[in-house]
Amino acid sequence: MNFPKAARLLKRGQFQKIVKEGRRLTGRVVTIQYIKKETTLLPQLGITVSRKYGKAHDRNRFKRIVREAFRECSPDLPQGIQIHILPRSTSQDAKKQDVVLDLRQIALNNR
Repeated sequence: MNFPKAARLLKRGQFQKIVKEGRRLTGRVVTIQYIKKETTLLPQLGITVSRKYGKAHDRNRFKRIVREAFRECSPDLPQGIQIHILPRSTSQDAKKQDVVLDLRQIALNNR
């Protein structure tokens, strides 16, 4: 399964709105900011990883793990949710299952 453009957050304004108006959930390996919008059908994901996290291959690995976890969890997530994921300092050795557990917390909180 791929990661379609409709399931991505692409614009700076979308990220800023989530940071400003959204809720925050701090998991074991990621910080998740999210907002529920009724206008979108698919859950949408945006990932931000700064250079402080590490070298480019570390940042890219983290993004791959998060995208795969999102693909696995997206059927469980509520429609119209926009999610912004940031790594925590403890996420250098994160596994996909760790991120899946953090994403499932959102699904449980928004039923």
